[in-house]
Amino acid sequence: MPKLPAYVFRRQNGSYRYKRNVPKKLRHLIGKDTLYRQLVESYSEAMNALPKVHLEIEQLFAAEEMMPANERALAFIRAALGEEVADMVVAGHIVEYSQEEYSLNELAQTIAGKLPEEVVRQVYNGKLQSPPMTLDTALSEYAAYKAGEGVRDKDAALRIKKLRKDLKSSLGEHKLEKGSLAEITRADANAFRDHLLERMKPNSVLRNVAVVKAAVNYVITEHSLTIPNVFNGLKIKGVGASVEDRHPLTDEHIAIATPCYQDDPLAWALFITLIDTGARLSEIVGLEVQDVDLQERSATIRPNNIRGLKTKGSHRTLGPVPKLCRSFNRILCTKGEYRWETNQQQSLDRKLCALR
Repeated sequence: MPKLPAYVFRRQNGSYRYKRNVPKKLRHLIGKDTLYRQLVESYSEAMNALPKVHLEIEQLFAAEEMMPANERALAFIRAALGEEVADMVVAGHIVEYSQEEYSLNELAQTIAGKLPEEVVRQVYNGKLQSPPMTLDTALSEYAAYKAGEGVRDKDAALRIKKLRKDLKSSLGEHKLEKGSLAEITRADANAFRDHLLERMKPNSVLRNVAVVKAAVNYVITEHSLTIPNVFNGLKIKGVGASVEDRHPLTDEHIAIATPCYQDDPLAWALFITLIDTGARLSEIVGLEVQDVDLQERSATIRPNNIRGLKTKGSHRTLGPVPKLCRSFNRILCTKGEYRWETNQQQSLDRKLCALR
C-alpha cells in the first residue's frame, strides 16, 4: 500500500476519507472543528477524486475568510431569526424597542466573543454596513469585468497581479487592501508613479498607471461614488515619442533581414505575412491551420488555443495574402497535414504566381 497523501486516511471498512482540521479563526464561522468528505472504495478512484475534494475545502476556507462583515451578519440573522427579520434588516426597518430588535440583541450576545466584533455589532444594531471600497477591491472588480470581455484574459490578470505588487510596495498593504479608496491621495498616486519610474521607461509607466486609473474609474461609475480619481492626469516626465521608440521597418531593413528567413519555410511564411499584413507578431505566430483558408487566400485573426487577442476589434480577416497561402500550403503538404489534388494544386500555384 503506497503512502497516503495529506488529509487522506483509510477507514476500517477499507474505504478512503478526507479529513481536514478547520483553522482556529474559522471554527466559529463554519461551526465545526473538523471537516470530513467521503472518498471512494478503491485507492485509484480515491486519488482521482482527491483534487476536487481538496479544492472544494480550500475554496470554502477562502470564502469564509474573505466574507465581508455585513454579509456574515446577515447570514447569521437569516439562519437564526428567519427570512422576514433578515429582509427587515436589509431594508433598514428594524424599529427601536421592537420584538425584532430584542431578538437581534439576544442573538448578538450568543455570538459575542466567537465572531469578529464588527459582525457582532451589526447583528446587535440590526444595521448592515457595507465594507469600504478599497483600491484592491477596485482592481478585482475591474479584472472580473475585463475577463468577462473574453479578450486576453490571462494577460489582463497577470498585469493586475503585478500592479498589486507595485502598489503594495509604494503605498503599503493597509492602503491597498484595508483603507478606503476615498483615503488614497494624489501624493499616493505620485508615489506609485515614482516607484514605477525606478525601473521602467516613462511610456511603460503611463501604460501601467492607465490600468489603475481605469479600474478606479470603473468602480466610481458602477458604485456611484462621489470621489475624485487621483490617478487622472498624473504628470510623467519623458512620456511621448522619442528617438528610442520603435518604428516600422524600412524597405532597407527588410532587404537586410530577408536572407535570414529564406532558408526556413515556416519562418519565411511568417516573415512575409508580417510584411504584407502589418499584423501583430503574436497574431501571426499564433495562427492555427484552420485560421488559414488556402482557397480564399485569406487568414482569419481570431482567438484560438494558442493565444487570445489584444482587443475585440482585432478579430478580422486578412486577405488576399497569396504569399502566406503559398508558403503554408507547401508546409502543410510536406507534413502530410493537408493535401490538394494534383490538378487543384497546380491551378492554385499558377494563380498565386500570377498574383505575386
